[in-house]
This record gives sequence, structure tokens and C-alpha cells, in this order.
Amino acid sequence: MSDKPMSESRRDAVKLMLGAAVAIPVVSLIGAGAVRAADAPANTVAADDPMAVALKYVADATKSARPAPDQSCATCQFLQAGTGSGDYKGCTIFSGKLVNVNGWCSSWAKKPA
Repeated sequence: MSDKPMSESRRDAVKLMLGAAVAIPVVSLIGAGAVRAADAPANTVAADDPMAVALKYVADATKSARPAPDQSCATCQFLQAGTGSGDYKGCTIFSGKLVNVNGWCSSWAKKPA
């Protein structure tokens, strides 16, 4: 066992959690400054977003390694057509962010008929 009393360990844990709670929004704000297309909404998935990089997301499917030409966010089951506007819609994969309907990522799955 540790020589520290239980209350000190608990305080250390609370301090760590509070620090993380403050750090996450700060890191998010720094990432929000990423360069985006002029017509793209502020909450569009950025090319350097860690999730986008992992899933090989690109805003222009013609510049991707997609397996078939008919694959784009517009034909994907994860696209949330009722959210966003214009060419930018919500995606269940990128929660709270918008993707370009002309985009593509490796999680693409055909929209059911």
C-alpha cells in the first residue's frame, strides 16, 4: 500500500480530472483554427482531424483511394441528410461535425435502398 492517506490520493485524482476537463476544450479550440474551404461551415471535418486521418476522409472523393466511383458520402448510410446545409451534412461517424457530400472515407457503407 501507499504511504499517502486515501484523501490525498482522491484529491490528486480530482485535480487530474479537472485538468483534463480544461485541457480538452483548449486542444479543440486550437484544432478549430485548421484551414478549411471558404464555403465550408465552421464545424466541418478538417483534413488533419485525427479521426479523419485514421479513416482516410477526403472532402473530394475523386482524390481518394475509394474502391468504386459511385462511393461518396452522398451514397453512404452514415450520412445524416436532415442536418447541415448545401454540400455539408452530418455524419454518424464524425459525431457533431459535417462532411462534404462529395467526400469519402474508409467507413463508407452503401445506403440501404
